[in-house]
Amino acid sequence: MKAPMEECYCRSLSSENIEKAYDFCSGDYKACAIFQNVFRAQDVVAAQVAKDSCPVIGLFTGSQRLLQMQARQELSLQVLELLESNPSARNMFRDFIYMLRNFCSVNDITLYILDGDNHLHQEIVGCQGDEVTELMVPKKLDCICGQILEGDVPDQTLSRNDSGVYWTNDRTSLSQEAAQGLNACINTCCPEQKEGSLALLPVHYQGRTVGVVRINDPKADLFTRDDIRFLDGVCSALSVIVGRARAERNREYAEMIVDTLTSPIAVVDRDYVFRKINGEYLRWLGRTDADVHGRKMVEIVGETVFLQAYAPLLDRAFGGEQVKEKITMDFPDHPAVSCSVRCLPHFDAEGSVDAVVIAFHSLE
Repeated sequence: MKAPMEECYCRSLSSENIEKAYDFCSGDYKACAIFQNVFRAQDVVAAQVAKDSCPVIGLFTGSQRLLQMQARQELSLQVLELLESNPSARNMFRDFIYMLRNFCSVNDITLYILDGDNHLHQEIVGCQGDEVTELMVPKKLDCICGQILEGDVPDQTLSRNDSGVYWTNDRTSLSQEAAQGLNACINTCCPEQKEGSLALLPVHYQGRTVGVVRINDPKADLFTRDDIRFLDGVCSALSVIVGRARAERNREYAEMIVDTLTSPIAVVDRDYVFRKINGEYLRWLGRTDADVHGRKMVEIVGETVFLQAYAPLLDRAFGGEQVKEKITMDFPDHPAVSCSVRCLPHFDAEGSVDAVVIAFHSLE
C-alpha cells in the first residue's frame, strides 16, 4: 500500500478491483500476480548465498579472488536486471540496497536520497540483515552525509577519490570533527559504529549530488581502492533510479490533477491503453471506469473514430509535440460536438514520451 505500482488494484478502486485490493494490497500480497512480477532481491540474494561466493569487497587472493570477481559480475548483472524489470522506482531503491548489503556482506548500508527537486525531505532506506527500513525525514541531515548533499567538503582526515567518494578503514584515526560528523547521522536505520570501516558514496543526478550511500562495518581495513572504484560504479545505477522515481512521482501528480478537473481528461500510454480517465470523460463516453481503465482506446471509441480523430494527434504527441486541434467528435449523449483537443506529452526519466494527457474542451 505504501508503494503501489501503476497496475496495482489499490490505485484504481473500482467495483471490480476493490475486493482484490482488500485481498492482496492490504492482505496476502505475495499471492498477487502483479506482485509476483516484481523484481525480488530476496530471491537473488538466496541464489547468491547458495553459490557460496565471496563478498564483492575485501582483499582476497588466489581462488577466493576468482570467486570475488564472479560475485562482482553477478551483482552487476542483477543491477542491470533490476533496472530493466522492476516497474516501480520506489521499490528499486529498496531492492538495490538489499542486494548491495548482502553481496558486500557488511554490517549495514543506508541510502540517504533527496526527495524531489525542492530538496525539503530526505528519503532514508536502510538495511540490516534481512530487514529494510524506509522513512521520510522533513529536515536536513546534520552530519557528514548532509554536508555531502549540500556540496561541502567533509573533514580531510577521510580519504577521498576524484569522484567524491569518502572512506576510512579505521574510524579511530579520524579527527574529532569527522568522528562527530559521522556519529550525527540519523540512526533509525543503521546503528553507529565507533570503530571499523566506513564508505560514503555520492549519488549524482543531472550534475547535482542528490544522495549518499553509507556503507558501515565494524571490521577495520575493509576497503581497497579497487573496492571503492567498483562500489562507485555499481552505485551509479542509483542515478537512473532517481530519474525514474522523479518521473514516476510527476506522473502520479499528473494523474491526481486529472481527477480534480471538470473537463474531460484521459491519460493514454504508448500502446494506446487508457491509464487514467476522469469522471467527465467517462460521462461523455457513457462508460464506467471499470469498462475503460486498462483497455485499448480503439476498443472503446471504435476503429474508425480512433484512426481518423485520435491516432493522428496522439502520434504527434508521442513524438514530443504539444498538440492542439479543433475537431468534431461523436459521443453517445453528445453527437457532433465541436471540441478543442489538447494532447500533452509526458516525458520519462530518459526523455522519452511514455504517456499522453488528452484534454477536451467543448466549443459549444
